[in-house]
Amino acid sequence: MVTPQQHVERKLAAILAADVVGYSLLMGSDEVGTLQALKAHRRELIDPTIAAHGGVIVKTTGDGLLVRFASAVDGVACAVAIQRGMIQRNIGSLENKRFLLRIGINVGDIILDENDIFGDGVNIAARLETLSEPGGLCISQTVRDQIGETLPLAFVDLGEQTVKNIAKPVHVFTMSPQAIASGPDISLGRMSRWRRPGRSHAMAVVAIGVLVLGAFAWGWLHRPAPIVQTGTSATAVPQVVAAQHPSIAVLPLVSLSTPTQDDYFADGLTEDIISALGRFSEISVRSRNSVFAYKDKTPRPEEIGRDLNVRYIVEGSVRRTPERIRVAVRLTEASRGILVWSENYDALPKDIFTVQQDITRRIAGSMAVRVSTLEEARAAVKPPDNLEAYDLVLRARSLYARGTRTALSQTRPLFERAIELDSGYVPAYIGLGLVELDAVAQGWTSNPTVAMQRAEALAAKSISIDEGSAGAHALLGRVLIRRGNYDRALDELKRAVALNSSDADSYDGLGTALLFIGDFDGAIKAIELSTEFQPTLSVTTFFNLGTALLLSGRTADSVRTLEQSVERYPSFLYNRAMLAAAYAAAGQKQDAARQAEMVHRQFPYFASSNIGSQFRNPQDREKFAAVLKEAGL
Repeated sequence: MVTPQQHVERKLAAILAADVVGYSLLMGSDEVGTLQALKAHRRELIDPTIAAHGGVIVKTTGDGLLVRFASAVDGVACAVAIQRGMIQRNIGSLENKRFLLRIGINVGDIILDENDIFGDGVNIAARLETLSEPGGLCISQTVRDQIGETLPLAFVDLGEQTVKNIAKPVHVFTMSPQAIASGPDISLGRMSRWRRPGRSHAMAVVAIGVLVLGAFAWGWLHRPAPIVQTGTSATAVPQVVAAQHPSIAVLPLVSLSTPTQDDYFADGLTEDIISALGRFSEISVRSRNSVFAYKDKTPRPEEIGRDLNVRYIVEGSVRRTPERIRVAVRLTEASRGILVWSENYDALPKDIFTVQQDITRRIAGSMAVRVSTLEEARAAVKPPDNLEAYDLVLRARSLYARGTRTALSQTRPLFERAIELDSGYVPAYIGLGLVELDAVAQGWTSNPTVAMQRAEALAAKSISIDEGSAGAHALLGRVLIRRGNYDRALDELKRAVALNSSDADSYDGLGTALLFIGDFDGAIKAIELSTEFQPTLSVTTFFNLGTALLLSGRTADSVRTLEQSVERYPSFLYNRAMLAAAYAAAGQKQDAARQAEMVHRQFPYFASSNIGSQFRNPQDREKFAAVLKEAGL
């Protein structure tokens, strides 16, 4: 006899799954306090908000909640209200005491069984919750379709994601905590304002106001340590809030063409993506020098994230034939190794610049950065009219990066030929200008005066073609520093930073100019900012930082900095001379004498005037000479 199956009650519902991030660690450090705080958050914010949006708490699991709603709109509005409320409640809390929630929402068919619910609809919501950023929100495609334009929220499309124990990939959309904080207030009682007809223009104005206030609130809550401005307002260092911005490292794209003949092309494409992302003021991008240390290596994402202090990593590959260019790229959240976005491009050679733009736009969008028309325009670099010119510039850049005299001489005809082929291609002028400037700096030219004139003319030409080129302004700033025109150099370098707020070289240039005008604290701050994007200092940057620290009275910091420099660059005698001065100022006479003796042995004609003459103020030149004299130099 066949036993009739018991009737199972099914229902279509919106399911919200939430849990507290790092709850076990919170409990481990303070069981009683953590439990009391969780109860207070539940009692004062979470439970009342759920009830107000018509939600039913199905069950709790210590730090987790499972809630069902009659509609996706109610569930998402509730989630946003809770996360905004938690931002406010965390104000003033120590970082290791803050409560952050992850929330996932799905719409699906569920099975009701007394006081519990089951089914894939529930399981998917739970998996979405694990994909959410702390303080953020993840929803499924079904939820996104159902809320449509009802809620004025900006979601980022993460594409299809494979999640544990779910047979088919789930199409996921996300809101970061920044987007939630800076978005419009959709709490109950305010929603009708967004839906009321005839007031679209007024509401747009209100929306902009709310976005600005929300962004300010988020920035204030997550602000980095204050930057102390020194000197006059004319020399103040541009303030950067890189620590509060999404941070990213674009690793060198791997060339899949036979054997490594197209490495220069893959490397050049990588540099272009880094440069384009740097023009988004809301993204902190690591420099070329930082990421190219990982070329031909395969470290784990979490290792790179920890080493470079970044949240996201871009990886990919390039395969080029005369007919097609294939680019594969993916964006990964470093700490958890979670794939955020990936794409494959199959393009004609002439379309590679469209591919570059789409990659940068998609990366920015996936990081929850607002990609406005203005930012898109700023991020877009005018492509060359001639593809051969582009290829020549990439080849020249690859040679230039070697830093040798032979390689530098080989770059010149490549940049010159690129300019012949395309007289409006700015990167070719900038590249040639850097060649001229470096030839002067390294003593690799018989006529430095003419080389400086050429470098300045090339920088001016670049700016005349594209006033929005950060590289052109940075080049002109470097030329003006060598000419001793520090005020104009500061203007150009500040402009470069404004155009690309992740450019370590521009901050280094600022540091140099500020050092030589006597704003030592400003120079220190500019160089410290450069390390946000390029952790490894160059030999000249070490010199500038060590000198600024010493002349500002921070002797111990100067000793530590210059010791690192001498260890990394033992043959650079100017840093060894400054270390001798720092030792002398710190009272370490024997150490100072030992370093000074090494300088005299290798550089018998060393004199402080060799470098001290670059200081603009006579009193700074005297101070510089005095610290070296104390060390016997």
